Order: sequence, then structure tokens, then C-alpha cells
Amino acid sequence: MNTFPVNLLLKNRKCLLVGGGKVASRKLLKLLDAGAEVTVIAPEYSRQIGAWAAEDRIVLHQRSFQDNDLDGAFLVYAATDDHALNLQITGLAEQRNILVCSVDQNWIGGSFITPATISSDEITVAVSSNGIACRKARLIKDNLSRHIASLENSELLVIGADHNYLAQQRREPLHLGWTGLERAGGMIANLWGIQGFVLLNTCNRIELIAAAHISPPLLDTLKLILNFSQLDDKDYYVKTGFEAFAHLCLVAGGLFSQTPGENHITAQMKDAWQYADEKNWGGSLMNTLRDHVLHASKHIRNETAALLKTREIEELACDLIASALPQLSGCNTVIAGTGSIGGGMKKLLAGKVGRIDWLYHTHRPEAVESNVFVAELSGIKDKLPAADLVITALAAEQPVITAELAGLFKAGAVVIDLGVPRNVAEAVSALRPDITIADMEELKKRQQPNASTMEEVFAAASQIIGEHRELYEKFVQSYTDGNQGQQAFAGADAAGD
Repeated sequence: MNTFPVNLLLKNRKCLLVGGGKVASRKLLKLLDAGAEVTVIAPEYSRQIGAWAAEDRIVLHQRSFQDNDLDGAFLVYAATDDHALNLQITGLAEQRNILVCSVDQNWIGGSFITPATISSDEITVAVSSNGIACRKARLIKDNLSRHIASLENSELLVIGADHNYLAQQRREPLHLGWTGLERAGGMIANLWGIQGFVLLNTCNRIELIAAAHISPPLLDTLKLILNFSQLDDKDYYVKTGFEAFAHLCLVAGGLFSQTPGENHITAQMKDAWQYADEKNWGGSLMNTLRDHVLHASKHIRNETAALLKTREIEELACDLIASALPQLSGCNTVIAGTGSIGGGMKKLLAGKVGRIDWLYHTHRPEAVESNVFVAELSGIKDKLPAADLVITALAAEQPVITAELAGLFKAGAVVIDLGVPRNVAEAVSALRPDITIADMEELKKRQQPNASTMEEVFAAASQIIGEHRELYEKFVQSYTDGNQGQQAFAGADAAGD
């Protein structure tokens, strides 16, 4: 039998409860919590019912049920241990169009059933099996109860490692390729205490950003999933509450990047949030956090841009290329990777070099320049022998250019590895000392503001974050405070749609 779920407004409404045992006591408690005016009819009754009567919270008549007890009742519970009497009460209430529920098998002749419920200050959750599987409904209710308690005690959490904590060689094994990202996210999504999360995986950081009920066992589990359990405490960071929010604002503002102030991190954070949305990891809760963080970080960028005078990684790569290959116009170039960095390098070099072979892994790009030729990544070994310049910018878990391919490079070739983890195996440098190989770490060392500039930048950023503290408080209120106690219904709750 299908039922129609509703929440009854029982405050100051007259309700009748017939019965005085344990089941009747449980129903009575729910009626009292809803603010109902309750009359109890029972020849015998529990100690708790007697106590409520003594406190004048209910009207108690110690006798058997009479037909006129139904007069003026809005809702009736038939909760005796007499099957025939419950049937009689249910039938009489139905005849008089009074909402009625029998606690035994007679429920099917009534007008409503009572679902398993959980209540907190702002939330009421009801679970019903339509009268078929009550034990299952109770199990679901118990699980949801733990989840609600967890939600109400949650706070913002960031666990991560970046170049300031781990050198590239130690950090690379922690980076999550697409397979690792999906695997780690799938495990985190099944943990109690996590209300929503995002995994941020960039060239210089691996971070879990979550709203969570933080406990030592949860932190230990998250460290295992992220492979941080093998690290010393000094090799990674754990930030909570407003400190975590401030950290995210600084990350989004580019101030924790290897090239302070760079803009790629904004797009990378948006991509991470979009992926979390696609996987149902984050939801509206984390999207609220994203919007607040990006808003504050925009102010940080506006205030600090003039101080940092940042140049993007593609521009730094072009500087190195120009110094290593003065005659660019005739250079044959291979660019492996069609993401934001690979696409950026293609755009900067298309008018400066000769032929560009642009290699893609999964998504074939559109090449609009006449000297750009698109091919699959699997054909890279056929392109290397003629290449004066090779640029890799792939999100690959393992090197794409391995030691086995080292012999294919032209003598004097320049290789720029912009992938993290690195796309070019370390062994290639030893095998081919006659070629120039530079990676992301080396390029970013070329542009580092001095200490006094960074001190000024962080001071300005800290002031801006302090001025935006209300954004963090709004984020917390979005999942803990509800409508802050206002007795009002709005939107879907009021319209019932």
C-alpha cells in the first residue's frame, strides 16, 4: 500500500490516545513534542504517563474507552493491547472523519501510520516502509540519526601536501591520476562523518577539502586513503575551521603556488569542484564553499597583483625555449597534451616555430593554425626523431617518455616537461646528456619574489581574509544553524512541491 508523506501541525490541537502501555507512551511522547493537547484513556497506565499527568502535561482518565471520547478530537491513536477494541476505535473514528492510527494489524483500516522519525532542532526525518518492513525502517532511521548528529558537529577540514612540505621527488607518488582520483574519492564517499568533499590535485599540491565531523579515527582513515600515513607529521598539513578557510583563500589567490600569484590554480580549483559535482561528492554544500573562497580570492588577487607581477608557467617556458633555441622559426615542435597548459603553449608558439605536432590522449582538439597538425599520443615515438623542441603537459600517472625512447631524440633537442607527475622519466637525462631537459620545478625557480615582497603580500591577504570572515560563518551556518530558529516555512516546504 502506497502512502502519502506529510508533517502534521498539531500544536494546540486536541488529540486522543487510548491505551497506557509502552507503545502508547512512545506515541504520547511524540504528540507532546509536537505541542498537541492530549487526552489519555486507559484503565491502567505506565509510570511515565502517570508522571506526565501529575505535571498537567496531559489529561488522564483512568477508565475504559467510551464512544463520546472521540468528540472534538483532531487525531486518535488506538494503542491498547485489545485487538477488537482497537478495531472498534478505528472504525468509529473513520466514520467521523477523524485522523486515526491503530498500532496493531488494524492500521490498514485507519487513515495514517506513524513512520520512524529523527528530530533535531531544525530537522525532522521520517522513514516509512508503508507498513511492510518496520525493522528495516528503524535501521535506516538509526543510520540517518548518526549522520544528522555528524552533520551538526561538522567543520571545514583541509588535509594536504605541497611543495613547501615535500620536494617533487617525494610528492610525485602521492599525486592522483584519473584512476587514483576516482578510487580515492570512491573510498572517501563511503565514510561516515564526511558531508561533502573535493579532491584538488595540481602540479604542486594534493589536497582533500571536506566538511566533516572530525575525529582521530576519521583523520587516520583519510591519511591512509591519501597515502599520507607513510609521511611524517611535518610532511603534510591538517587545517580546520576558519584556518582551513583562510588557507583555501590563499591557495585560490595563487599565493601558495610555486609561482606566487599565478592564475592556473583558479581554473584547477573550478575543475576539481566540477569533477566532485559529477561524482556527487560535493553537492550544494561544497559549491557554497567554492563561491565564498573564489569571492575572497578575487579580492586578494586585485590587491596583490601589482606587488607580485606574476608571469604564468607558459611564459617562463617560452623564455627558456628562446634562450636555448635562438632560431625558433625553423624548429619542429612536438606538444603532448591538449589541456590548459598544452593548449597555452600551442597558442604561444604557433606563430614562432615551424611545424607543430599536437598530440592528444583522449580528446581530439581543433587545430586552427596552418602549421599545427593533430595526432594521437600513441604516435609520439614517430615524432621525436625530427623534433627540435618537445613539450609535455599530460596528466599521466606514469612517464610517457620512458628510458626506452631516449635514443629517439635529435641531438641538441630541448625538452620541457610541464607534467606532474613528470612525463619524462628521470633516466632520460642520464642517457642523453646532449639534450636540454627542464621540468616545472626548474621553471618556477626562475620567478620567485623576494622575502620582503611576500611578507607584504601575505599581510595584505590576511587583512582581506579577516574582512571576509562572515563568508566562512555563512558556510558553517548553511549546514548547522538552519534558519536560525525562525518559525517560518518557505520554498518547497511551504508549497509542498
